Amino acid sequence: MNSRLVKMNDPHYFRLHSNDVMKKKQNLFSEFSPVSREKWEEVIKNDLRGGDYKQKLRWNTSEGITALPFYRRDDLQTLPAPLSVTTGNWEIRQLITLQDIPEANKAARKAVTNSAEAITFKNIITIDEGKSAFAITGPQVHSQETFRTLLDGIDPQKTPIHFDAGPTSPIFLAMLHNDVEKRELNPEKITGSLLYDPCAFALINGRFPNDAPGIKDEFEHLVTFAKQHMPHVKTLGVDARPYHNAGGTIVEEVTYALSTGSEYLALLSESDLSLSTIASATHFNVAVGSNYFLEIAKFRALRRLWSLILDSYGLDDSPPAYLHGESSQWNKTLYDPYVNMLRSTTEGMAAAIAGCDAITLHSFDHTFSQADEFSRRIARNSQAILKEEAYLDKVADPSAGSYYIETLTDNIAKAAWSGFQEVEQQGGMMQVIRKGSVQEAINNSQKKRDQAVAMRQRIFVGTNQYPNVNDDADVPSTEPETPVFLDETDHSFEIDPNDFIPSLKKALKQGRTLGDLLAALTSFKDRDFETIYPYRGAKAFEELRKATRAHASTPKVMTLPMGNKKLRKARAAFTVNFFGCAGYKVVDPIGFKTTDEAVASIKEEQPDVDVVVLCSSDEEYETVAPELCTKLNELDEKPIIVLAGYPKKNIEEFRDAGIDSFIHAKCNVLETLQDFQKKLGIIEHG
Repeated sequence: MNSRLVKMNDPHYFRLHSNDVMKKKQNLFSEFSPVSREKWEEVIKNDLRGGDYKQKLRWNTSEGITALPFYRRDDLQTLPAPLSVTTGNWEIRQLITLQDIPEANKAARKAVTNSAEAITFKNIITIDEGKSAFAITGPQVHSQETFRTLLDGIDPQKTPIHFDAGPTSPIFLAMLHNDVEKRELNPEKITGSLLYDPCAFALINGRFPNDAPGIKDEFEHLVTFAKQHMPHVKTLGVDARPYHNAGGTIVEEVTYALSTGSEYLALLSESDLSLSTIASATHFNVAVGSNYFLEIAKFRALRRLWSLILDSYGLDDSPPAYLHGESSQWNKTLYDPYVNMLRSTTEGMAAAIAGCDAITLHSFDHTFSQADEFSRRIARNSQAILKEEAYLDKVADPSAGSYYIETLTDNIAKAAWSGFQEVEQQGGMMQVIRKGSVQEAINNSQKKRDQAVAMRQRIFVGTNQYPNVNDDADVPSTEPETPVFLDETDHSFEIDPNDFIPSLKKALKQGRTLGDLLAALTSFKDRDFETIYPYRGAKAFEELRKATRAHASTPKVMTLPMGNKKLRKARAAFTVNFFGCAGYKVVDPIGFKTTDEAVASIKEEQPDVDVVVLCSSDEEYETVAPELCTKLNELDEKPIIVLAGYPKKNIEEFRDAGIDSFIHAKCNVLETLQDFQKKLGIIEHG
């Protein structure tokens, strides 16, 4: 037998051989000396022809964080050690917003049997100014009976149930415990959470649901009752989602989340509750955008700073922050909606790598309709793939040690800590909300973000860049969820302030409604301060498309490619993309040799052509532009004449010749398209 085969049949061969290979690899690497930072920078400098990469290649993010393209291990030496994340596993949550209770129950049961590990029922409470009444959006849980129908067939001992219920949270806690008792379930096996953040409520509604002592009492009752009866239900929520969805920066999200958590810690530190109990009851709910690496760093920074705050309160061996990441609403679009799937997948991956404890991905059609079974399935299966096929739940804190992410984390943490200290110096989160400081900061960030969208510095694929020009589908003009006013009965009842949750339970058993109890818990009053409002960044561009769609006829744009083939092709493609964002029909010929050919082609299309766009090089414009304008000005129905580009030295000359507008990479796309809408009579002037 061949000696080589004999060796390979030796049971120890592969182990011994593997060791030899590893030694050779180690020896191989030892032959290369480490490359210093200075040598790397010298190579970069040569590539940049003497330029400073810290200036030329730096990324000045809209979040106020500057990122460089080059980091090394020694960059980590001055950074604090990252907090360890013991597991990479997370809870896959399915969001249910259906108003009809049987339908909501059916969707929840379907989700539980198809990869969802937890259910969130979202109930938004709003205040109608005119009617001085409360309204509810989401599952219409008006009574203990409807609550029982909502959870029919769902075992909260096996499936965590979360209620995004705002100021109705004490009532939902009472409903949940009533249901647990009636079904004879083990309350210590019930897991879930209640999301009630008075600061977030106040910022959106312009008033706090209660004064500070009242909020403190409610929180104390919530935390105490849950600890005694359902210890695995978290009742102290911090809702950072409004800051993101109203256009705030990542630093502002972390700053105000920390400030809110600290405010509630301070309120409850005067109670009989231990700091450990308060910290364990706290959960952070944070929006996840598609700015991948910054979003990973955001969660890591929040975790680090919350630990620092707990340490400052004297809490030894503090529990890690419980982080729930939820899809951004700000970056979702109506047009080309399937792109929302890609955005959500990126967001889910960022949240998973950042070590979130739970993740909710919205359905791709969440912005314009009630999710159906298909869109809900895609939302939860996106997470299932991240677990079952990408194995992201098998690695603890995979981003730890990344030079880039660790540096971003530190930059965000430093900026957010500075902001947090400023809030504390002004008296805490509730005080700065009353002063309007938070609202002013968020609204300023919103304006900057809107400007970036208008200039296409912030891209929405399919909306303000790369639109699907063949998408003729109608898009709903109204939001998918309609608030329903809460019913109130004429029956009297009493809420015992010393036995708060039990008295709510009793009232519910006696037939009192959500409207009855909410009216007793809060008092309607006029707005005390300015608000922030969640919105979608793409909305302004979508309004252009919807206005075009509603117009009697769709404007037709015709490109006029001439001269330099490379530049005319690039500028014609730019034009198709530009006017496609407003939903116009764009005719893009291969090219014309002369202006006579171009004018003849326009005449063939007349009277349908509303806009023509000359696409050539700046040098050729000097001759072609005046010549074309002269001939087009002689037409009976002269189209709007546009030039693709912005040749500075000839602008006034071209205007005098008859060029009506210039489109180019640095123009405000939104304002320019709005101007075209006015010229074409699609929207009114003013």
